[in-house]
Amino acid sequence: MNLKPAALLCCLLSPSAFGGETAKDFLGDFVIGAYQLIGKAPDSTSTYQGALQIYSENHQLKIKREIDGAVIFGEAAIEEAAHGEATVLRMRFKENNVAYESTCLVQSDLDNYARISCHLYQANNESKSSGLEALFIDHHKL
Repeated sequence: MNLKPAALLCCLLSPSAFGGETAKDFLGDFVIGAYQLIGKAPDSTSTYQGALQIYSENHQLKIKREIDGAVIFGEAAIEEAAHGEATVLRMRFKENNVAYESTCLVQSDLDNYARISCHLYQANNESKSSGLEALFIDHHKL
């Protein structure tokens, strides 16, 4: 069978390709795990490193961020972006009473784990320049 790449992609992303699971559900399951985090704060040149865990609780994606000894919990979701042309991971949390949101692209690394890159910004759009975060699977916590 000679399928064009676009046709093959449509077949792979159809719900029947996942045994009834949608592409959104598949991506939600794919991102669950423990990650090493490196980042740059919004409106700043300061950098940081830490850990982030994405987990499911009551069928909702949750996050646990650990940076410089501070632990922050938040929520995550697989959402559409760019007027429905892209699917992204969105994470939301509060730090020092400031609401933050990140919009993340999810790719696969060479070992078929999620590799996640994010733009981090204040949820009220007051950030002049977004922060950046990269998440790499933590092989020590598998």
